[in-house]
Amino acid sequence: GQKRAVVDRVIRACQIQGAEIGLEELAALDLVYMKMYSGNSVWNAYHLTGETRKRKVGSTVSPNELRTRLGEQLFLYFKHTLCVRQHDGTFWLWLMVQENSRPVWTPSNIVHMVYHPTSPYIFTSTIRAEYKEYIIQALLLALGYSKAQFMDLSGRDVESLGELATRRHSQRSTSSNQSDVSQAESQASRKRAKQDNKEPDNDVTQEDAEDKCSREEYATDTFGDKPQPKLEKVLYKLRASLKHGGIAPNMDDQPFEMTVKFTGSNVLEGMRALGAAGIAEPPLPSYLESLPYVGKNSILLAERKKSSSTDDDDDHGRSKEQE
Repeated sequence: GQKRAVVDRVIRACQIQGAEIGLEELAALDLVYMKMYSGNSVWNAYHLTGETRKRKVGSTVSPNELRTRLGEQLFLYFKHTLCVRQHDGTFWLWLMVQENSRPVWTPSNIVHMVYHPTSPYIFTSTIRAEYKEYIIQALLLALGYSKAQFMDLSGRDVESLGELATRRHSQRSTSSNQSDVSQAESQASRKRAKQDNKEPDNDVTQEDAEDKCSREEYATDTFGDKPQPKLEKVLYKLRASLKHGGIAPNMDDQPFEMTVKFTGSNVLEGMRALGAAGIAEPPLPSYLESLPYVGKNSILLAERKKSSSTDDDDDHGRSKEQE
């Protein structure tokens, strides 16, 4: 592919100049490429919990310290090559597991990771099943945590995943979450507002201007006026009892399951556009309104049993519809 061609050109250029390039240098180049084209990979989000005594509250680690700590833990399980680079306050990690006596660069034994030192989240590319437990355990020991939980959150935009993960575990209000945006998002919002403030064409009369204004206000109040984080896939799984309505009495209260899948370049923006465009009548159901703050790809919608207690999984709380 394109990356392989770039690596080959770099190696040939070094050979022509008589310079040697080692595996760590290639790893650093691969990290630069990965940062530039991070959307080519699918990233998985993990929430790190249970801070140990080794981890002091508010403490951070340098790239060299992380490389040393993580390398020491990984060497207990397998030989490897590890590279850690810092870009804009974020650590990008490149790990190659050595399966044979000599290191062999293959996509299946390379893992990319993104870690924000001030947050309890880490994002990884796909990890082979036989290495996953060891790599996660080494990360926990190196970073000073005791547990890593997969958040059921995956996507191609690692920065968006970080924002969604933060929203999910934040106790702040919706308005606070919507105001906690990056400078780039603010600039995009100002640009959009500038476009919206253009002089109207007096020759054009919008018959549904009032309804359109109301829909847009609802979309802004519900989702905010900032660009939504990118999420390419969302699954809604419905589990309920069938209500026949007099049509099929023998099937009354029988279990009924259905899955609805939304895919696209940005499902969250699509949800916001449903109401603003008049495709869906506002207000949207609560499980759609809360989607930007659920921080998951798969959401369970289940009717609550009158005799049952509150569902054990708090993560589903905001996405469940009550009868």
